Amino acid sequence: MLAVAAVLVLALAGCAGPGETIKFSASADAVPAPEKVQNALRVAVVPFEDLRTDKGTIGRHQHYVETRVDQLVPEPGSAAEQITAFVADYLKRAGFQVTRVQSGAAAGSADVVLTGQIESYWNEAKGRFFRTELTSRNRLVIRASNVSDSSTVRTSVAGDATTKVVCFCLTDLEKLNSEALAQSLSRFLGDVTVSERGFKPKR
Repeated sequence: MLAVAAVLVLALAGCAGPGETIKFSASADAVPAPEKVQNALRVAVVPFEDLRTDKGTIGRHQHYVETRVDQLVPEPGSAAEQITAFVADYLKRAGFQVTRVQSGAAAGSADVVLTGQIESYWNEAKGRFFRTELTSRNRLVIRASNVSDSSTVRTSVAGDATTKVVCFCLTDLEKLNSEALAQSLSRFLGDVTVSERGFKPKR
């Protein structure tokens, strides 16, 4: 019992002090590849728009000693860049021919121009006694504009993932975040079908 108490004292002492700002990443390679599409479209992905009030922070790690809270910031430099890159990579893994452009006007020979908005995006690790509780959530609005007939498909999707770990590592939360983003993209692909060189809503 004395040894356990000593370990706990040392652990709590190690968690004391001011919080840090930590870079936090997302990767489509961290999740299982989606099912391949049969008719691959050429998709131009335009940078997503971040509608959140606080655009600089995408999460936090609250240590067991609650006075220390680390802020999580996106790598690369913004949540919009991080999610745009994830969307492009996820669609590539699904078999689409993807290019990233700065605006729809630069879409070139694309069949579909994909734009989106970030309504919420948050990741959190909460230290508890002998465990850390992890949560990742996002809510996105995705618009697919079909070049052939000028029609548009709009859908709102969300991802939500939780888990618990005994020994917390930042990569645990990064993987959970990737899983939650993959949920949203999977739901988007589940809401649409490929028809006549474009995305159409499923009836």
